Amino acid sequence: MSNPKTNIHFLKEFVEIDGHKNGIFIESVDFEKPILLFLHGGPGFPQYPIIKKFGLNWEEDFTVCYWEQRGTGMSYNASTHGEITFENIIADALKITEYLKEKYNKEKIFLCGHSWGSLLGSVIAHRYPENYHAYIGIGQMGRLFQSSKGTYDFLLQTAINKGDKKAEKDIRSVILDEDFYKNTDYRRILGRYLNKYGGGTMRTGYSNWQGIKDLFGCKQYTWKERLNIPKGIFSSYDALFETVAKSDTTVLAPSFKIPVFIIHGLYDYQTSFNEAKRFYEHIEAPLKKLYPFENSAHSPFLEDIKTFRHILKTDVLGVI
Repeated sequence: MSNPKTNIHFLKEFVEIDGHKNGIFIESVDFEKPILLFLHGGPGFPQYPIIKKFGLNWEEDFTVCYWEQRGTGMSYNASTHGEITFENIIADALKITEYLKEKYNKEKIFLCGHSWGSLLGSVIAHRYPENYHAYIGIGQMGRLFQSSKGTYDFLLQTAINKGDKKAEKDIRSVILDEDFYKNTDYRRILGRYLNKYGGGTMRTGYSNWQGIKDLFGCKQYTWKERLNIPKGIFSSYDALFETVAKSDTTVLAPSFKIPVFIIHGLYDYQTSFNEAKRFYEHIEAPLKKLYPFENSAHSPFLEDIKTFRHILKTDVLGVI
């Protein structure tokens, strides 16, 4: 199927892996364009709807594959998806990579991960560089506990600066320790204040409610798939967040044999810029670049599309 207004070719497919169907969207103006596999964040949070809403339009430069990971959205099926683990999702990603390489007759593709997807992408690119031209990390993860301490300080200081005594009291009531990922009160203040204060999805603020509306308003999903999205978000969080919380990406992916490009918002308090910078400084790669986006939070690729697209066209595509 193609969109006659923009000549964007659109495919919705299901790739069977170990008896479980993995849902993917593929978009491009020309399927001869280099392939880019996008690893969404969350865990369990599909990002095709928000990317389309903000008009990234990177399908003009790449053939973009949006894969919904095991247990997420189109790939949610409790009777077939089995155990949701870090290693299982990495294995799935390799199968999707091979599928794309064979389908489009490419020796290598680009790998791009956002947030949780950057933890996945870093490890995949580190272990299996032969499959990829380069790795692009957006909202790059490092150590989540250290990042969360920065998040907590940001929330508290913002509440103080705003003179919001009620929010300040609420935030101060939460104790942040190494079991933060189990702490429902910490998750509550994140949900209540992080996007509101401009340190979450967008610096300008992007409410949780808006995110839900964008997901459920995406016409490419069936109603069953839409209803599976929240199920996948909760089950993926429960299955994976201890792994996410205790991981240090610099330990899991200390070196790369391919170019690495890190895109990060200076106002990102979901995965902190300091941790992304630490990751960048620690890793070894034949080429590595860090791009601080001065007016962005957790979604620099959607908050400053012009700059992001320029980096893709000049630096990222320049490696092939």
